Amino acid sequence: MSIFSNLVRQPDGAFSARFGPYLLQSALQPIFAERADGRLQIAALKGLVRASINDVLCSPADFFHYVPEEERAAVDGLCRSLHILNAGALGRRDVSLIVNFNGGLYVTPEAIRHEVERLRLAAHQAGMPPACIACEIREHLEDDPDVLAHFAERLHEGGFSIAIDDYTGEDRDLGRLQRLQPQFVTFDTAWLQEFSENSAGLALLRVLVGQFSHKNIRAIVTGIEDADMIARCRDMGGPLMQGYLLARPELAPTSFNLTFPLLDDDALEAVADAPAASPVAAPEPRALRPVRQFGRRGV
Repeated sequence: MSIFSNLVRQPDGAFSARFGPYLLQSALQPIFAERADGRLQIAALKGLVRASINDVLCSPADFFHYVPEEERAAVDGLCRSLHILNAGALGRRDVSLIVNFNGGLYVTPEAIRHEVERLRLAAHQAGMPPACIACEIREHLEDDPDVLAHFAERLHEGGFSIAIDDYTGEDRDLGRLQRLQPQFVTFDTAWLQEFSENSAGLALLRVLVGQFSHKNIRAIVTGIEDADMIARCRDMGGPLMQGYLLARPELAPTSFNLTFPLLDDDALEAVADAPAASPVAAPEPRALRPVRQFGRRGV
């Protein structure tokens, strides 16, 4: 069966999917680079699944709780396909897309091969180069590090990028860097906030960001909610930035091509001369738990 058999193209052009009573949609949040002139440019997008029943949102954790264990890998992949297709529709070939992986769902060579092929098909359908799709492999204590390393190796061989999250510079994180060879590293928010509160910590972070850059790894700071954190990022050497102060997640189709156009002079002039566009999409609402509970067989 095609990986696209559960996908639906909505009248507004966005892709969604159904799984049992749930409607699955993509929310995309920009991740920015700051240019030398101070302007922000979208460097990447984070794909976030939004599940709802009768227009009532529930958290991804609650949704996956109701997905039968034997179907979780397929549903996990379906969500990534949604993000890839919706990000591809923006036509921003200079922008990467970061999609989450639960590495523990893919432990056999067959499962890994199947998921890499699914990604390649989705990327081809979306018109996105595989290198622009960064697979964020999240590790859990029960995961086998060697299996995750093998998974990352197969993804790299397929042309995809790798991302890791919650980096704090501990031995465990240094091991992840070595095993997974990522192109994106997201700092742990609480660790970064504490570490960046003094000049010595900022100096060390600047060295770390520079070392990452030398290895073609892009550091990401999340949770940007005040201007002070933007100033700290400048002191760190300019990592990528993500947070509600800069842009909230939006359900696809997003307004990002209007609100954050390409920052070359010709593109800016074209946007300025263009006729008025449709209204900007509103930020997505916060997730709420469903008012009713559903058994696993209802999913």
